[in-house]
Amino acid sequence: MKGILVDQANKPVILIKKDNNGLITQGLVIGNINPQRCRFIIIAQKGEFKQAPTLGLGIDSFLKKTITAHEKQKFITELKSELSSDGIKAQIRITGNDISKFSIDI
Repeated sequence: MKGILVDQANKPVILIKKDNNGLITQGLVIGNINPQRCRFIIIAQKGEFKQAPTLGLGIDSFLKKTITAHEKQKFITELKSELSSDGIKAQIRITGNDISKFSIDI
């Protein structure tokens, strides 16, 4: 999906280009927003997206728990479900039992 790209501080990426007359021809950078959509869904708590109040994983709540095999599988299942509900099909891998070290293949 294409859209306005944001940086790690969630500010729009701006690259101003001007024509020969000094008029701005480009400003906001447009590109693939799937990685940032994933990031927003992972961080957001349910209710933070006003247009989709049930969307959001809220990774903070997972990071506070003691990680067991059950919690690890629950994290993967819920993350896949949240991403899927926004139309993102992904494979998720976790390194060891540290759920803060996961990767997503879109």
